[in-house]
Amino acid sequence: MEVIDSPPLPLDQWIGVMQHEYFDAFLPAGGAAVKFVIAGEETAESLLHAIAGVAGRGGMIAARISAGDTRLHMLQDLFFALARMLPWDDLARRYVEDLFAQNDYPWPEPGQKMSMAELAHEFGVAPNLLTRGRDQWLSRDLWDDPHLARDFRSAMLHLCLARLEADGDGTASPVLQWLCGEKVPLAQLRRFDVVSRITRTNARSMLISVCHWLRKCGVTGLVLALDLRSALRPGLRTASASDQTVRYTAAAVMDLYEVLREIIDDIENLPGLFVLALADQALIAGDRRRTLDTYKALEMRIWPDVRPGDRQNPLAPLVTVGA
Repeated sequence: MEVIDSPPLPLDQWIGVMQHEYFDAFLPAGGAAVKFVIAGEETAESLLHAIAGVAGRGGMIAARISAGDTRLHMLQDLFFALARMLPWDDLARRYVEDLFAQNDYPWPEPGQKMSMAELAHEFGVAPNLLTRGRDQWLSRDLWDDPHLARDFRSAMLHLCLARLEADGDGTASPVLQWLCGEKVPLAQLRRFDVVSRITRTNARSMLISVCHWLRKCGVTGLVLALDLRSALRPGLRTASASDQTVRYTAAAVMDLYEVLREIIDDIENLPGLFVLALADQALIAGDRRRTLDTYKALEMRIWPDVRPGDRQNPLAPLVTVGA
């Protein structure tokens, strides 16, 4: 396979370009991008730390998922790993408070959980009238949103309603378990109008729903850092590796490339998403059964065919960075 023989981009330069071109305006406005970065071990850790810092300063959520801990070739497992990192209760709080404020009922004590009875007392409104208004707002803004999968809408609706109950701490726990991939009886889920489990069939629509939901909650974007390194070399072990490390066959690596290709092809439906696919030289010069050129559909989407002389284009979908 052809190699990228241009000198590596300095890490600080690449991070600066990403912040200026993507994080400052493009991602907050609803844009999305997928970037593949080849880096050495020391540079990789600095890169992950730096991109998380840029995300935090921009009001985004950053999630780091390693191929050694999660079966990234299974899209539903990738979603479950992401779901376990998201602050669902805080997101529901932000959404509910903003929803009331948009309808001329500013939240009396931001960050403080309040029941409908307490809110009605604070606003001087009859409880049944405020409840009717709440139901209309949620129906219009959440339930009728076509960007959200039906089961996801049901789940978020119940998370929001749990925020407005006098004692709703445990009410939505089956919904959270469902989101995180835990086994919940379907009969129990149907109480929350959730009718199916999350599988590879519907994981794509769930990822799309998460991106739209985060923006509804006032989050400007989601940075998904996928560490692919342990999948690219058979037997690779890191300092944190254990017997529980996920092992990838060559066929599983092809499935992983397929998942990444699907995300790229669906990027226009994933507002605010920035995917950082971190790899090492094994991506292009490793085991021939696992290198990028074995899956042409992905290679054609990210390979930098045009390079400015002996330099790399920092905006290319695939770059090599160094310290």
